Amino acid sequence: MQKQVNRPVFINLFKIKFPLTAIASILHRVAGVLMIFSLPLLIYMFNLSLQDKASFDQAISIASHPLASILLYILLWSISHHFFAGIRYFLIDFDCISGKQSSRNSAIIIIVAGLLPVLALVWYQL
Repeated sequence: MQKQVNRPVFINLFKIKFPLTAIASILHRVAGVLMIFSLPLLIYMFNLSLQDKASFDQAISIASHPLASILLYILLWSISHHFFAGIRYFLIDFDCISGKQSSRNSAIIIIVAGLLPVLALVWYQL
């Protein structure tokens, strides 16, 4: 008789194929964390923009930097994705979305809807 060994199991998350609903859930959490971590920067930029005209111009120049622009696009995605995913989870809580196929369809909808504001802004700026 073999003795069972209770060792921890290493699970490689890169080899697991996640369902679309799990990806939407993970992105919802990532978006929430990004919004929380961006609050100090956004509060600083808001404060800077309200001081006087020179400070407002400084805030505009900071926001127009390419790295800051990328960060602002990511923040726009996180806000929009978190908003739509929150509505999806609200509807799931009230059993408006039930079943495997409707959950998968709603996950596709929120992933696309989260990207639409970013794509619209990029297209507008071209």
